[in-house]
Amino acid sequence: MMQYEITKEKSAEYLRQAIHHMSMQDAAFHPVSYAVWYEYSSGEHARLIEEVNDLIEKEKKLNEKSTAHLFNKHIASTDTDSAKVLVERFSQVVTNITSSTEKAGQDTSQFRKSLDAWSDEIQQLDPKLGAQLGALLSDTAQMQTSMHGLQHQLEASLEEIADLKNEIVKAKQEAISDGLTGLMNRKGFDTALHQCLDTPANEDTCLLIADIDFFKKVNDSYGHLFGDKVIQAVARILKTVSGNLYTAARYGGEEFVLLLPHTSVDIAKEIAENIRRQVAAITIKNNVTQRLISNITISMGVTAYLPGESADSFITRADQALYTSKAQGRNQVTLINEELAAA
Repeated sequence: MMQYEITKEKSAEYLRQAIHHMSMQDAAFHPVSYAVWYEYSSGEHARLIEEVNDLIEKEKKLNEKSTAHLFNKHIASTDTDSAKVLVERFSQVVTNITSSTEKAGQDTSQFRKSLDAWSDEIQQLDPKLGAQLGALLSDTAQMQTSMHGLQHQLEASLEEIADLKNEIVKAKQEAISDGLTGLMNRKGFDTALHQCLDTPANEDTCLLIADIDFFKKVNDSYGHLFGDKVIQAVARILKTVSGNLYTAARYGGEEFVLLLPHTSVDIAKEIAENIRRQVAAITIKNNVTQRLISNITISMGVTAYLPGESADSFITRADQALYTSKAQGRNQVTLINEELAAA
């Protein structure tokens, strides 16, 4: 895990070292290269440093392929938040350089105009000085050309930065999403749950845990592809119910969770009953037999958050409610409220 709780001066030193290292490689100046060398310069990532040193010893310089490999292995795939921080820092560096280059270009252009204005007059007064001025004009023109070239490169870098930001956002989203259903996965839900419980206004927060009944039998009877369709159908119901107010997730296999902040336990139970009824009404076509299957049911457990308790305790109690639903015959909702939990 990369950390960047450092002083501004230390960060500036890492930046200077990173740019120095980048200038010695075959890879172009871009956010990926900067991210690798900034992390290398910080000295905090032993595995990255070791692999970079090995590659430098073998290849002398890092090229685009090796740089991208290092970024994907040690930065992007490990910590998308830190990767995003690095890209944003590099974006600021390039933006600052672009601004400075644009100002320098404007100053150079003004200087050349002044030289042009003096050139003819000085040529008449002192031909030797005029020749020197001509050489200066030529050098100034070359400088302007170089400035324009650098500006084009910087503009291209800014476009690449924008693309990389989008890729990192996408990678972060994919890391917390369930591929089959599009719901949040367990990792994403655990993060959302802790964030919810860490807020001061976490009263009237409820949790719903659901499990598709006899799902193994569904898979055995109709096949895994049909089982996937069942999971997706249940997920669509949860997605619709959750809207923008609640957090729905596939917690694993055929199990789902729904976090309901600012919701009383009575309302949470009504929501659970609504979901249960909708699942019971599902009709799914078996593509193998062309039959419509409609005997899908779901068991659910509901509980309310007790102020000060841990996330694990909250989840365990909801899971106990779910177990009770299954033990009492399935296709039902069990509520464990505060009074039962304290008993």
